[in-house]
Amino acid sequence: MREPRTVRAAVAAAAIGVVLAGLVPAPATPAVAAAGGAPALTPGPPDALTRLLDAGRLSPARYALERAAALFDLAGARARFGAVARPEPRSATLVLRDLAARLDALRSADERRAEAILARPTDGRPQAGEPKYSKPEALPRCDGNLCVHYVSRAAHPRNAHAATPAFARRVLEVAGRVWRTGVDAFGYRAPKQDLDSLNHGGDGRLDVYLADVGAYGLFGYCTTDDPNGDPDTRPDVSTYCVLDNDYVGLGYADPAVPLKVTAAHELFHAVQAAYDWWEDGWFMEGTATWIEDEVFDGIDDNVGYLRSSPLTRPLRPLDRNAFPGWYGTWVWFRFLAEQVGDRRIVRDAWEAADGSAVDPNRYSTEATVATLPAWTVRHNPLTFGEAFAAFGAANVRPDRTYDEGRRYPRASTQWSTTITTTRRSVAASAAQDHLTNRYARIRRGAVPGSARLLVVVDAPPARTDPHATLVVVRRGGGVRIRAIALDRTGAGRRTVAFGRKVAEVVVVTTNASTRFVDCGGDHRWRFSCAGTPLDDGVRFTFVATLLRGRSRSG
Repeated sequence: MREPRTVRAAVAAAAIGVVLAGLVPAPATPAVAAAGGAPALTPGPPDALTRLLDAGRLSPARYALERAAALFDLAGARARFGAVARPEPRSATLVLRDLAARLDALRSADERRAEAILARPTDGRPQAGEPKYSKPEALPRCDGNLCVHYVSRAAHPRNAHAATPAFARRVLEVAGRVWRTGVDAFGYRAPKQDLDSLNHGGDGRLDVYLADVGAYGLFGYCTTDDPNGDPDTRPDVSTYCVLDNDYVGLGYADPAVPLKVTAAHELFHAVQAAYDWWEDGWFMEGTATWIEDEVFDGIDDNVGYLRSSPLTRPLRPLDRNAFPGWYGTWVWFRFLAEQVGDRRIVRDAWEAADGSAVDPNRYSTEATVATLPAWTVRHNPLTFGEAFAAFGAANVRPDRTYDEGRRYPRASTQWSTTITTTRRSVAASAAQDHLTNRYARIRRGAVPGSARLLVVVDAPPARTDPHATLVVVRRGGGVRIRAIALDRTGAGRRTVAFGRKVAEVVVVTTNASTRFVDCGGDHRWRFSCAGTPLDDGVRFTFVATLLRGRSRSG
């Protein structure tokens, strides 16, 4: 039986409180204005389209068009360009967003192709392979917030995109629960009404269409046909969503499971669009994956993404816009919500990223940096660097930190050694990129029962927001987290117990830099705001030395 979340949050808050208590104040990170223009392209596989883009033979807009077309007609893309790889199906929402952001940069014929791809299944503008209704839709199933559109399998049993009336009712029930949880209970902004769209489904409610998207390897997607949407002037847009018409044959024994998690994920993209549809991909996908388990707590489908996450890939920057890692970043948002005991902290980050008329319009990391100080742990305002360092320390033993952490992998180790009476001192040095944690495990060998361990750290200067933390892992599995206070030059030291009750000490070095330049200066996928991080490749060095006698500081 799982412990209540409030109990786990209290334990986790105690851990982060220790980290907060040991740190010198982090320097303020200079704000960088959010960039206008189209968002960075969603990462694609290394294929003919990517090579043509790299060589300058395809413009970003034409690349976005051909990548989106390949979602639904891979054979056609290969006929035009040769060795085109199938796009990652779970990235369909952002692949289509890339295209919507670049419509104005396409020539007339290509623009018509793009509009057909972005058109709704009921629009009657067929593009090769794309799901379009070829039969009249049945009477939509609606509630006060959304409508589910479908072709009735009873009336058209051979239509590929048809669904049963019972399944349409089920989709409405599931989507209605997602809305009630995310909008009514959690307080997120409702998806924008779509009355300005040429085809708005009959009224301004959010429209969900059922089609056989599983035939393309997709589970579902949301996109926009908002004529007013523009990356420079209108970050908030209306959307519509397409979900599979039965979720059979997609690898799940129970079709209700993929229906629920896909509805939660994709409808949250519709919520995000009411704030800023052109936001960084890692922020969009990480929070959409996070909310899956918040709405349907008993499913835990998102745990599978932890195989490629800050736990298992801690040296990959948190904000790297790439599949599959950007789905694994959901655990960062889970960490924040559990630290403060309130999931509204994630909503606050989206409000800080709001690009609508009354907007701060910050980009992903900038919005998170701005949000955290309004929340406190043990009455201390939470800074981004402190939180990210505590996140790194918590991942040493996630089972001791997270509500559902017994199912999470432990942080991977980059370096390990053993200290004994004959090997009393060890040292390690490595470069780290921004928003990464590095783990060095120092196991206890044959040492006196009252031994202590002195760890001396030489980190980058304070302006880069470095942190160092010692996680003392006891033989019974318990942990004690001890921050190393670093001065302005990045120097610090701390002594901890290393006696008979200790199994190992894990040295966690953290590069919490969120400093970027040239935001929006490149169409390619990389990091936050499509910018260039200022503090990649900075070096952390530490020396650990065995001491005799008892410690008061461990």
